Amino acid sequence: CAKQRCAEPTAHAAGGFPVVQFAISYVHPELLLSQFAPATVSQIAPAPAPSWPSLEPCRATLRDPSSRPGRPCLPKAKPWPYTSNMQWRTELGERTVAAATGVVTSSECGGWFLFGDMTWCLNALKSTHGSEQPGGGVIGLSFGIEERDLWSEKMSNIYKVPTRLYDCFQEPERSPPLGGIAPNATGPCQQDGPHCYETPYQAFRVCLGGATKRIDGRRYQSLEAHLKDRSRLSVHLKIDTEGSEWEVLDWLVRSPSEMDKIRTLDMEVHLGWKVDSTKDNPRFTMPDRKRLEFDVGVLERLAKYFRCTGSSIE
Repeated sequence: CAKQRCAEPTAHAAGGFPVVQFAISYVHPELLLSQFAPATVSQIAPAPAPSWPSLEPCRATLRDPSSRPGRPCLPKAKPWPYTSNMQWRTELGERTVAAATGVVTSSECGGWFLFGDMTWCLNALKSTHGSEQPGGGVIGLSFGIEERDLWSEKMSNIYKVPTRLYDCFQEPERSPPLGGIAPNATGPCQQDGPHCYETPYQAFRVCLGGATKRIDGRRYQSLEAHLKDRSRLSVHLKIDTEGSEWEVLDWLVRSPSEMDKIRTLDMEVHLGWKVDSTKDNPRFTMPDRKRLEFDVGVLERLAKYFRCTGSSIE
């Protein structure tokens, strides 16, 4: 749109900044409590929604190339760059910004680890506190790894978390983890070096879906199936599934006992996207506005159970 107005995006903040695709990170609220008192997500009051409009003056507390904690600072477009300005797109965009606002402080987290699209709360990562898995074990589940999955490598090499990697689209010959040729718990890994895992990983040609089935020859499994053998506070979860996340997330926010199994959640948001693997889901045939309202509602429900640590929305 450098020389002329373009179509209005699916959702945007009041100043015009599009909020359709971004990364967001969450932590289970129990891991923020100073004394680590036992609690469940259903016992902890929701964090208050930010009352600020996106147009108020904003100063970032931290600078990072992508994700960071705190309030997103969104620039205002001058002049208006779109051919239309629908109020409902602005309203849903503002709700999205509120849901993607980091509400956790560094002191509550014991500090941050920031890299790429992730804002990690150190309290959740530096120990296995709270895990009720037999033996206290914690694992990482990574859905959507492409050729390289730095999320699982950081989990493994910095925090010594064994991981399970899933992707049914990526060809194994172009992905050392999927192809089984990345070093797998064979010794120390070089920082910022080639693919390498210091703790055991497992890789599967499987995608994440709303149900366990085959679609166009590809295997899909539900998140429910992957969490079945896990106890509370025993899973770090990453979802980057290019628009197929909404059916999965809708199930999750309806399942408090399953949410209680998750220590941290990192995901890439694709507001309003439709993908062929979700054709059987009612969301696929919803009108644009209703589908966007559905997606924003899921984000808001996630924020009632988890605490947003940060996002890359800006």
